[in-house]
Amino acid sequence: MPINGREKGKVFERRTARMWEHEMGGEVERSSYVNKKLDNAGVDLVGTDPFSVQCKAVERSMDIHQVLADMPQDEKYNIVIHKRNKKGQIVCLDIKDFMELISKLRQARIL
Repeated sequence: MPINGREKGKVFERRTARMWEHEMGGEVERSSYVNKKLDNAGVDLVGTDPFSVQCKAVERSMDIHQVLADMPQDEKYNIVIHKRNKKGQIVCLDIKDFMELISKLRQARIL
């Protein structure tokens, strides 16, 4: 029996939240559970500072540029974590944000 697309998204959000906690620490929750305003603004996870995270578990093509543009335009870095079956996960973000993060890593002498 195929999984409902909405349920697939919820499962992906929960798994991503647990992965984030394991790798980055902190307490990560689904925005639909704790913050309806952020959920409506296209942010799926809270507790991921300095990032606003949108999770997408879709097989069809989507406009990543539009997904990022629809997210809050504030001091946080907007990222989209995307997965497809048997393809793994990728992270997308605006090139300006990527360059700023690289610059900060260099300033901290991490790169």
